[in-house]
Amino acid sequence: MHGSLALARGVVYVGRCAQRAWVVPYDLDGHPLEGGLSFCDEVGGRSSAAGLAVDDDHRIWVADSEAGRLRSFTLFGRPLADVGDSDHGAGGQSRRKELDERGRIGRPVDVAVSGSDDELELVVASGGRRRHALQILHPASGRSLSLRPPAGPRGFFQGLRGVAYRAGRIYASETAAGRVHVYQGGELHWSLRLPAAGNARFRPTAVAPLEDGSLVVTSSDEGSGALLHCDGGGRLRRVLAEGGSAAGQVDEPLDVVVDEQAPGGARAVVIDQAGCRVQVFTLEGRCFGAFPKLSAG
Repeated sequence: MHGSLALARGVVYVGRCAQRAWVVPYDLDGHPLEGGLSFCDEVGGRSSAAGLAVDDDHRIWVADSEAGRLRSFTLFGRPLADVGDSDHGAGGQSRRKELDERGRIGRPVDVAVSGSDDELELVVASGGRRRHALQILHPASGRSLSLRPPAGPRGFFQGLRGVAYRAGRIYASETAAGRVHVYQGGELHWSLRLPAAGNARFRPTAVAPLEDGSLVVTSSDEGSGALLHCDGGGRLRRVLAEGGSAAGQVDEPLDVVVDEQAPGGARAVVIDQAGCRVQVFTLEGRCFGAFPKLSAG
């Protein structure tokens, strides 16, 4: 089981998978809402919801890492688009060696969106060791832009996990390297390293950029984790949650979103425990508790 999150207009979309993938909308109190979707790749027989995004036209975009596809649906589950490398077969495995080229998405692990209609941009993060692991796709024109790894044109990304897009900036979590990269105008501006809580390593899995430029970041070390709030330069403001399985702790967190317009103040929503738990925190570190029940769609 794996899990991912998206936030749009006060609604939290929770993606989970166990051979089939499903996405269910919830309010911030954890109550399921009308709508949602479920799917399974017809060729490989497996799908995942490794990453989620909702665009301005109310379309849900899903990074299906298991099948090597990027899919979109209406809020009620009608398929709209299916994008992937043409030579990928069952389970996202290439019929020949996977090509690391601009425009090829390999195994997408997360997606972020900006704009709508003909101006829609998709930022796709792909897993593994790839030069072209972070790309901007323009569905209307078919154009693509590959963002350069920190090591330069001959470098590689290693283990991208999460991507976010806000105010013209792209934030990419490179878990294996322990860094969050910040891009603007298609160029790398800086990379952040943060201290994790306790003895855990900083292994960022997701980042949620806030209006004031600060960041809420999940870090997932084996058997542990942390939920961190830092400023835009990477200086730690507060440890919102330390690693652990108890309420108010995070156990190998997978994704985070923040609703800054929530009544009573901003709330950070975190999915952990292999997609089996969703908790809600304030930016002061208070835990409101977990969603009462996660639906299977």
